[in-house]
Amino acid sequence: MVRNGGVATSIDKTWVNVLLIEDNLAEARFLQEILKHTGPHRFQFSHVQRLTDALQQLANQTFDVLLLDLSLPDSQGLASLEVLIRHAPSLPIVVLTNTNDDELAVQAVRRGAQDYLVKRQVNQDLLVRSLRYAIERKQAAEALREANEILELRVQERTAELQQSNEHLRREIIRRQRIQERLEMAQQAGKIGSFEWNIRDNAMTWTAELEALYGLPPGAFNGHCRKWLQTIHPDDREATERKLWQAVEQSREFDAEFRIVCPNNEIRWIAAKSSILHDVSGQPLRMIGVHIDITDKKQLEAQFLRAQRLESLGTLASGIAHDLNNILTPILAVAQVLPLRLPDLEEQPRHLLQVLEASARRGGEMVKQILSFARGVEGKRTELRVDHLLQEIEKIIQQTFPKSIEIYTQLAADLWPLFGDETQLHQVLMNLCVNARDAMPEGGQLVITAENLWLDEPQSQLYLDAHVGAYVVITISDTGVGIPETILHRIFDPFFTTKEIGKGTGLGLSAALGIIKSHGGFVDVQSKVNCGSRFTLYFPAHQTNDPQPTPDCDLLIGHQELIVIVDDEPSICEAIKAMLETYHYRVLIADNAIEALALFAEYNDQIYGVLVDIMMPDMDGLTAISLLKQLSPQVHPIAMSGLHSTDLAAQAEKLGFQGFLAKPFLMRDLLQLLRHP
Repeated sequence: MVRNGGVATSIDKTWVNVLLIEDNLAEARFLQEILKHTGPHRFQFSHVQRLTDALQQLANQTFDVLLLDLSLPDSQGLASLEVLIRHAPSLPIVVLTNTNDDELAVQAVRRGAQDYLVKRQVNQDLLVRSLRYAIERKQAAEALREANEILELRVQERTAELQQSNEHLRREIIRRQRIQERLEMAQQAGKIGSFEWNIRDNAMTWTAELEALYGLPPGAFNGHCRKWLQTIHPDDREATERKLWQAVEQSREFDAEFRIVCPNNEIRWIAAKSSILHDVSGQPLRMIGVHIDITDKKQLEAQFLRAQRLESLGTLASGIAHDLNNILTPILAVAQVLPLRLPDLEEQPRHLLQVLEASARRGGEMVKQILSFARGVEGKRTELRVDHLLQEIEKIIQQTFPKSIEIYTQLAADLWPLFGDETQLHQVLMNLCVNARDAMPEGGQLVITAENLWLDEPQSQLYLDAHVGAYVVITISDTGVGIPETILHRIFDPFFTTKEIGKGTGLGLSAALGIIKSHGGFVDVQSKVNCGSRFTLYFPAHQTNDPQPTPDCDLLIGHQELIVIVDDEPSICEAIKAMLETYHYRVLIADNAIEALALFAEYNDQIYGVLVDIMMPDMDGLTAISLLKQLSPQVHPIAMSGLHSTDLAAQAEKLGFQGFLAKPFLMRDLLQLLRHP
């Protein structure tokens, strides 16, 4: 027998404990007498008259069934039943009612009693059967409740297992989705798409990433090979298709590079790589592979080849520049000496000599500029006038730009000077002017302005690289096609260009920005589609003291000092000799270093200075100078060359030269080095 809250839950025992709650003693004795000698089941009675007494009994003793009178001194009706059910929910209850309380008895059964008996109709069989059935029904209900609880527990456990399985499955799905997303992002970032071709069914599966490489929406190829082949550039289509079928027929990898034509007519390069899968008999079954966008790689290869060509061009330009400068040197020297040798020369010939001198100087500057562009040779940073630089650029573009482009310049009269590399700044401004020209294929207006500007604290905060101070502001604006806002932030990126392949490298603006920043400046760009663009360049002004006056050549006159000229070009030697003799120097000429050594051996104590070309056959000037200085340590050596290179000048200075002259040079520069080495 299992006890549960004052309840004995087994009916298969000799004694059945009954608790009777009845305030009428006569009826209580009557019920007790009925249950005597009732067969195999023997009933043991406990009798109380009040509900409170019953609750106390239930607290101290276990019972199998309870007989309840609904009319008690301390409780009436269904309230008594509810109290007992709360106190002993597992105890079967049989309600005792009077003959006129049928409705109340029915309500009691509905509220939880197992049965009801009418007092005046009770007999032995009815009472025993009612008690027995009440116990059995309660036991059945309890068994059902326990079964339901067990079932509910099992359902909860199974539900928890399913939830755990579902959660694991959900996490696995999320993990695989993330892997797929990362794969897709990796393919997008790497510009890669994959495909699978069922060779026997001729059905192809194209990923969305692959079709995106071709500028097409997902599903555009529609599972066929034909639509893909139609996107290949006509010049590459036949060869690509032939390679594809050769790969299938010969059961080998398909590896090809070809151009495609996107829907917007953009030409891009694709590399296709794939492998063949075979069936058990060795026949080709499927082809699986990838397509990779290699446009950037092809552009870099083109840049590399172009750089190689430029390097070759630079080497060629160096040789040409050396020869041109050697040709221009005597021309410039003679143009400077003749007016001094012929003081009575008429005005027209004198003017022609001035034109000759200006042309020779201009030729020398042009050669220097060609070297700068071809070999990246940097000029020396000096104080320079912006108005002179812009006027020179205006002349060039007026002569070379289409007549449909109107060119205007507005330069302030008192522009502050800059400190910089004239060649580099010339490159920046020319690049911007050429871009403006390209943006106006049908013609338009190109406006170049320059002005002084003082940036105060509030104004300097408007620009990232600005500082408080004086700036020279150069603006180049056009009325061309403009730059879309979506790409305006990318125009200074290396290799970014909107021009067709072969018409632009994407390096011009990137190099320009680097030069501007290296000069301490910054740039502001404003543009609107179909309204034009405006590039505003800010350069820090160079604040200097009053410039020192350039000494007049008459103040640099010699005193019959002996100068040795060493150069393998006779015309250069003769021209420089005439120049020096005009200014009271004595001159000896040597065609090579060996002759110079002989002259030094003969005139050692008399030689004041030596002017040496450092690029001569047999023995160059850099080698010769060390030997000459051994013979005459007090001599003043000056290097000259048809190539102007900062590295070459530094090397000459390191070897003991006291100056460097880039051919063609001015007479004043030579005289100044001789007087102030």
